[in-house]
Amino acid sequence: MSDVKSAAQASLPWLALGAIGVVFGDIGTDGLYVMAACFQETPGLAQDHAAVIGIISLILWAVILVVCVKYLTFIFRADHHGEGGTLALLGLLRENEGNPQTRRAIDRSPRRPGLLVFVVLFGSALLYGDGMITPAISVLSAVEGLNVATNVFKPFVVPLAAAILIGLFLIQARGTERVGKLFGPVMCLWFVTIGVLGLNGLLHRPAILVAFNPLYGARFLASHGLAGYDVLGAVVLAVSGAEALFADIGHFGRKPILLAWYGLALPALMLNYLGQGGLILADPKAINNAFFGLVPHWGLYPMVALSTAAAIIASQALISGAFSLTQQAVHMGLCPRFLIRQTSKTERGQIYMPVVNTFLMIGCTAIVLSFRSSAALSYAYGLAVVGTMIVTSGVFYLVMRQVWHWNLMLAVPIAAVFLIIDLGFLGGNLDKLLYGAWVPVAIALVVFTLSAIWTDGRPRYRQALDTWAMPIAQFQKEMEGWKSHQEGTAVLLAPVADRVPMVGRHAWLRQQVQHEFVLLITVDNVDTAWVPVAEQVKIETLTPSLHRLRASFGFMQPVDLDTALQAAKRSGLAINWKELVFYLPQPMESERGNWLSRMRRRIFMFLGSTGLSPMEYFHIRPNQTVSVGLEIDI
Repeated sequence: MSDVKSAAQASLPWLALGAIGVVFGDIGTDGLYVMAACFQETPGLAQDHAAVIGIISLILWAVILVVCVKYLTFIFRADHHGEGGTLALLGLLRENEGNPQTRRAIDRSPRRPGLLVFVVLFGSALLYGDGMITPAISVLSAVEGLNVATNVFKPFVVPLAAAILIGLFLIQARGTERVGKLFGPVMCLWFVTIGVLGLNGLLHRPAILVAFNPLYGARFLASHGLAGYDVLGAVVLAVSGAEALFADIGHFGRKPILLAWYGLALPALMLNYLGQGGLILADPKAINNAFFGLVPHWGLYPMVALSTAAAIIASQALISGAFSLTQQAVHMGLCPRFLIRQTSKTERGQIYMPVVNTFLMIGCTAIVLSFRSSAALSYAYGLAVVGTMIVTSGVFYLVMRQVWHWNLMLAVPIAAVFLIIDLGFLGGNLDKLLYGAWVPVAIALVVFTLSAIWTDGRPRYRQALDTWAMPIAQFQKEMEGWKSHQEGTAVLLAPVADRVPMVGRHAWLRQQVQHEFVLLITVDNVDTAWVPVAEQVKIETLTPSLHRLRASFGFMQPVDLDTALQAAKRSGLAINWKELVFYLPQPMESERGNWLSRMRRRIFMFLGSTGLSPMEYFHIRPNQTVSVGLEIDI
């Protein structure tokens, strides 16, 4: 463990470079369209110098309060063993379940998920909806940038954007580390370039610096009524990547992200927004394309190429965040056991998930083909991520109170400020619902519904399996009456350590498991990231023929029973190792109940089939397994 930490510390600059390429692509390219979005509803605002300064002030302070204060200062400290996102906050609360208030919030009973679990699931699902919109609008904006220089490519914008998206998703299998090293230098050049361009615009109109005074933003909102709310709905686009920052913390760690943000990304973004504001003060007509208005004529084509590359890279932040959230959901039992591939030897949070990658690729491509322009997509963008931010603020309050034990006088004001900002953004985005924002919300509702069915069904499934089980004491008595034994060892996976699975109501199976040895294996998924090899396996001999093995794995480790059995063998467990037979349950759907319960069971069974089979998940050799059919009523 110490070697891994030392390696990570030694490579801090490289990790920061990777973070620039992977984590900050989204928030770093918002300047391409934020300014136009702020003025498109009320173009006359560009003629009012006070309004221009007020809008720039809102953008600057949105970045400061949301990204710097809310996320990087407070919420980043609430990681769950290095992992981020709303599910990480739920993981922290679960570790604190001994607290009665937290237990009431999380669980109605020891077996069923509570309201908080479903709220967090919905917040995470919203990030998936936004995760499809972000790559689509980023790539479309990038390719449409070619139209600034020429209209030749106009008929090819949509197919070219779709092809670029597909290519982006195809390279994900190379891993976040390699993708980051590939994208990092490009994004470094991007941030330096937009910073220099912004500084040049700022020097021509230094009066825009007064936008750092938050009173200008407050006066704008107070004096413009509903128009101010419309602008606020566009301002949130400047911080839409903040939630992805938190979700991506596991890919690089907190220190590299902080170094990259304060050392390069934040200064460059601030300078560029100020530069665009100064340009609009000088020429109100520049609102149509304030970003490229900062670029000298001779640099237009190179800047279009660079912005195209940067906007494509921007898609990476939410793709990586979706991988991290899904990995956490798998280990917390909130979604099926999808395949997770570790892509780095030093950073355990760097992963690749083929199922999630394919799902996002299909969704993003379909959105591009449907909306066909970034202008149309701008109305769909923002609402979903605001919903996630609201959920994060609410759950963070519980973390402050129940995990960190902060008093009300401290926790309430912090949470209140965060929620006031989030709800302001929400109000500014509600009118988008009828003009495209329903798309990510609909995607989120589908993801949430499927996840909720799985989350609610798992304890029902475990309870149904438990009805087929037999107490160990009763099973021991039956073993004493066995008159003959088969050669080898029968292996049963026992989710509940004091019960023998499947044999209680399965007379045929009780005959089949009459081997000379019976081994019960209980897998414990612990809350720490990694369990040392020496502590992974614990063996208990119940009788000379009956043994129990407890195998512990962290949430960043693959559940490898083959490795656990090899460790048990080395420790001297006396069983027949030549002939191991695993008896695994094969659930058969019950036809009992009304159509709604039958439909829920079918969806649950389908979701289970989309994940890894028990053999794949537990790393069990297929030629050692026997599937046992069980009728399950959930």
